[in-house]
Amino acid sequence: MLLDLLVIGLALAAILLIVVYTAITGISPLPTGPAARALVIDSLPPVEQGTIVEAGSGWGGLAFRVARARPRATVIGYELSPLPWLISQLRRLLQPASNLHLYRRDLLRGRFQEVNVVVCYLHADAIADLEPKLRRELPEGALVISNTFRIPGWRPQHVRQARTRFDTPIYVYRMPDAYRPAAVDELL
Repeated sequence: MLLDLLVIGLALAAILLIVVYTAITGISPLPTGPAARALVIDSLPPVEQGTIVEAGSGWGGLAFRVARARPRATVIGYELSPLPWLISQLRRLLQPASNLHLYRRDLLRGRFQEVNVVVCYLHADAIADLEPKLRRELPEGALVISNTFRIPGWRPQHVRQARTRFDTPIYVYRMPDAYRPAAVDELL
């Protein structure tokens, strides 16, 4: 009886945490689907060293795949919601990845000055909030790979389309060309 109450209490606490942080962040934590995940990994440059940030790393599924795909790069995951972050930390204990670092942090407090690639699966409002920080802090040549949502006012270098039921687009931007105004001949 006591164990049943404990399990029910933990389940209710987990649901409450997700609901509260969904209200705070504007979206519930959603995993990247397998087809989109494959496109993101395929879009990564062959970084031998450097830093890759997953902005909004959620449950850690994509961050772990990126860390395995680029073992010499430092992979950083930022997640604000405590339950997905905690699950990803527990997963890290079971599947150690020495190049993966997971932080419970607001994206707007993250550091992007020496980042080679930013990967994100954020809703439109969160991307709009993050855009000025990316523009201001990312170095020339850095990539931003966005799952599903375009960055307002930016021009992607590539748009990749998953061949799944939902056809999730992956937008790949290169800094600083992504936000420079188009040349006159490009507009015609």
